[in-house]
Amino acid sequence: MNTYEILTLALGIIGGVFVIFQIYIAVRAYKAEHERQKKQATIEYVRAIRPLYREAKNKVDRKFGERVLSESDVDELEKDFDTRESLKDLLSILEHTSVGMNTGVFDKDLWYRMSASFLIRIYRRFYAYIKNIQQKQPSAYSEFQEIVIEFEKRKKQRLESSGNIQHS
Repeated sequence: MNTYEILTLALGIIGGVFVIFQIYIAVRAYKAEHERQKKQATIEYVRAIRPLYREAKNKVDRKFGERVLSESDVDELEKDFDTRESLKDLLSILEHTSVGMNTGVFDKDLWYRMSASFLIRIYRRFYAYIKNIQQKQPSAYSEFQEIVIEFEKRKKQRLESSGNIQHS
């Protein structure tokens, strides 16, 4: 090999390494942007559904106050169509959001930071109703239940910075 061929080969290798490095940087930037968009979508969606679940919760509160529902409350709820439908609306909103979280459409860590205490309180408060429905339909509210169980475990652990964008 002469000097020209060696120089050409060296420049080709350097160019190849540079292209690979650029691809690596582009992939990292794409992943960081995807994570940012996922977090933004989570914030926007939770903000959009908050008035819906607040309205449904307020209707149930007017009937039962803010106490944990008992078995007799669940029996009474079966006779009150409007309140029962409001509770079903509330739990359906949270179930559908939980599906988005559990499938990775939304950012679960961010939802944890934004709403974990509220979600746990709602689940505990309406546990008797949820269990009553699950006796008839075992998969009812199962995504929401899964989220709450995970969030309860995380509450017992120290809050970490796992909601930060990892690929930036």
